[in-house]
Amino acid sequence: MIDFGKSQNDIPDLVTLDFSRYENIFKLYKDSNSIYFYNILNNIQVPDNIDKQYFYIVRINRKIPWTTISYEQYATIDLWWLICLINKIDNPIKFVEPGTELKILKRSYLPAILNIMQKTINL
Repeated sequence: MIDFGKSQNDIPDLVTLDFSRYENIFKLYKDSNSIYFYNILNNIQVPDNIDKQYFYIVRINRKIPWTTISYEQYATIDLWWLICLINKIDNPIKFVEPGTELKILKRSYLPAILNIMQKTINL
């Protein structure tokens, strides 16, 4: 196994991903057959005491998937994982129930927060 120390967007042979994709926060490895892969055992921990200036609360009024919430809040389905992470959701397959209150990171902070996550996970 070779550790490249690079993300997918740093490797010209691979497709460039949007900044919002979960895969961007992980570095790539390559096996002896020249196949790229991510170390899915890495994880991200978000502190419970996030300053309120970085998020707002959304109350869900219908049963919907995480991708729909991501689209409604960020105009992309790709940030579903961030909403789950911030809200300590372990099962993203289960739809969000009506009445659930979710922390949603403000758009203006997304680039900085995603950048910090990418640097932290790959230390």
